[in-house]
Formats: sequence, C-alpha cells, structure tokens
Amino acid sequence: MSERDEPPVPLSRRHATRLRHYWRSFGWACHDNIDIDLLRWGLVVEQPGDAASVFRLSDAGRTALGAGLSRNRRARDLHSQVTQAVAAHLAESGRLVFTELSVRTEHEGRWRSCKPDVFSIVRGLRADHLAPQVHEIKVGRGDLLGELRGAKIERYRELAASIYLVLAEGIADPDEIPSDYGVALYSETAGFRIARTAPIGDYSLETRHWMALAKATPFRAESETTQLSF
Repeated sequence: MSERDEPPVPLSRRHATRLRHYWRSFGWACHDNIDIDLLRWGLVVEQPGDAASVFRLSDAGRTALGAGLSRNRRARDLHSQVTQAVAAHLAESGRLVFTELSVRTEHEGRWRSCKPDVFSIVRGLRADHLAPQVHEIKVGRGDLLGELRGAKIERYRELAASIYLVLAEGIADPDEIPSDYGVALYSETAGFRIARTAPIGDYSLETRHWMALAKATPFRAESETTQLSF
C-alpha cells in the first residue's frame, strides 16, 4: 500500500461517521466517494448481499474505529477537566456559575437551543451590574474551527455581555481568534489564565432566560460553603 493510500489519522468526521454506520448497520453500500476512500484505505471490504453489495469492517477498520473512540473519550475527559477548572475559577472569584444551562435564544427570527459550556453572572441584585459571561471550552482545533465557522457567538450575545473562548494548550494562538471574543488559555501546569479581555457588549436577560436559570443547578466549588450569601 502506498503512502497516499494510508488512512489519515484521525479520520475526517464524514469518514468516521460512515465507518460507524457500517459497524452498526447491515452494511448496505452508499457507493460514493467516501466508500471509495474506505475501500482504498482497506478499512472496509465489499461482500455480496441479497440485493446489493454490502460493506463489512476489516481488522484495520475496527482498529481505526476503536482509536477514534479512544480519542473522543480523551477529548471529553479533557473538556470536562477544563470546564471544571474554569467554573471553579469563576465561582471562587464570587460569580454565580452554571455548567449545565440550556436556554432558547432568538437570532434572525429563528429560535435556537443555546448550551454554553460555562455561564456566569455577578452575585447581585441590580440587573445592570450582573455582567453575564459565557466561556466556551475548546480542546481540539477542529472543534474550534467549527465554532468560528458556525458563528455561534451570535447565539451568546443575547445572554452575555462578554464571551470568551477557552483554549486548551497548543490548539491555537490567541491572535487567530476574532476580536469579538476574549481569549483564555488552559494547561495542566499553568491552569486558567486570560490572554485577551473580551469586549463588553449590551445584554438583556428576559423571562425565558431567568426561567432557564431557575431550573438549572448552580456550580459550587469545593471551597464554597452552602451559606455563601447571594
């Protein structure tokens, strides 16, 4: 097998999704360019079926599928680790923090579900002093580029006065991130730090936002007591 016929590591999302499809299904072939790639890389083998040919995973295909699963699990573990570190930092600075908030937002006449990784507000009683923030955690470059292409920042503007991207060590340089975002960096050795302060914009929390916050459970840092005043 020539070098160009070796499968890329990691597989692209489309190729990995197709490989999982053949693992889970009867293997009916799609006969498109993705199938050609999988055959060329030796990740699937073609077998005759009752009505049409079917694809089965080869040993190399099973290995690639397992390697992808391991990478995804490591990424989820790292994402959770960074989320916990950011939430703890914000909570210890006195902010009210949510890591499982789900709220409906409206953008360009369309309703979208918005689930920021970390949402926080100042503990206070004046609506104009809440300074809501969104921190989105990115532990892989592909995920980061998808965030930027999808312009998800527009969904957060309704919720937050400032929006940060928190980058795991090594996935991007702060100068690559659009100026609409603030940038924070995280590494296991240095922890969480701000690389660029986010611009502060307008926000208006409405009834649907407060209802979502009322249903969500605030994050509590280990050093935070249950008697911490609001």
